[in-house]
Amino acid sequence: MVRSGGAMEEREAWLALNMVPHVGPATFAILLERFGTAKRILKASLKALEAVPGVGPATAKAIRDSRVQETVARERKRMAGRDLRFVTLREGGYPAPLRDIPQPPPVLYHRGSWEDRDRRAVAIVGSRGATPYGRGVADRLAFELARRGLTIVSGLARGIDAAAHRGALRAGGRTIAVLGSGADIIYPAEHRKLGEAIAERGALLSEFPLGTSPLRGNFPQRNRLISGLCLGVVVVEAAVNSGALITADHALEQGKEVFAVPGQVTGRLSQGCHRLIKSGAKLTEGWEDVVEELGAPYAQDVPPMPPLPPVEGEEGRVLQVLGEEPVHIDAIIAGAKLSASTVATSLLSLEMKGWVKQLSGKTFVRVHDYR
Repeated sequence: MVRSGGAMEEREAWLALNMVPHVGPATFAILLERFGTAKRILKASLKALEAVPGVGPATAKAIRDSRVQETVARERKRMAGRDLRFVTLREGGYPAPLRDIPQPPPVLYHRGSWEDRDRRAVAIVGSRGATPYGRGVADRLAFELARRGLTIVSGLARGIDAAAHRGALRAGGRTIAVLGSGADIIYPAEHRKLGEAIAERGALLSEFPLGTSPLRGNFPQRNRLISGLCLGVVVVEAAVNSGALITADHALEQGKEVFAVPGQVTGRLSQGCHRLIKSGAKLTEGWEDVVEELGAPYAQDVPPMPPLPPVEGEEGRVLQVLGEEPVHIDAIIAGAKLSASTVATSLLSLEMKGWVKQLSGKTFVRVHDYR
């Protein structure tokens, strides 16, 4: 049963109700419409709860059996020391664009903050198993859009998402990651440092209670928030069954613009994007295509990028072997006709100068063309 153990703030009641099993955004809204406040919902009788359309016996019992004070205390303990906070739908710090989507989350956990300038946001999403080409395009788009004052939103997943976040950070811009887990769980684990950087220059957001594991079913649900925060969604590499297409569907339902980057006609990860283009999505080759379609104000006078350090001699020979597709170090050694130690030293120097990026499996790509 509900334990009141003392005075309870309305926002804490929202937090507790949001954690009750079977109470999702739709049920939460129905209950609020009937009772007016979360505190009244939690104090309502079983009979009164069951009388609400759409609220069955199981949900009513779950509300009555909730241990409010214990739940709130546990959640606040998890937030303490982690710079985690929460905001309710009725509070001022709630992201304004999400108020207008169907079934907005009643409670959002966040690390970092959503700011009013984040209304000018673009989502960049795509495959977790992206190709170097796809990651490069996502990085370049995010970089150029962020340089011009647009916030980049994505989901912190491997592949396209991570490339988009990194591109925005590299430009000194703002970026927001919407998680499919609790805000205290960074998934995948190797993106912990990336998550820290995002929280410092934007926000990590989640509608799920703290401690929620990154369950498979959470990601399609969170995708509506990615599109909801943005003026438009850019899809970069997506198979026909990709979660990125779910985000695009949400964007269309929410009245947002959808963009798609073309790829190889024979590539599996191009099929989803090409399908979107055939269905009317804006074919996107660069940042200009995005801002032109959105009509969003952006900074037109951005400082030119400083030139990369010159490359000569042995480093130049190594660089000539590289392109947009990954090349294994053995092939670089053979192509440059240099010793293994010389190639290794040259690659390290080129990477520090910004010319080269190392990928998995001792492969390297030339990245100056999308810096």
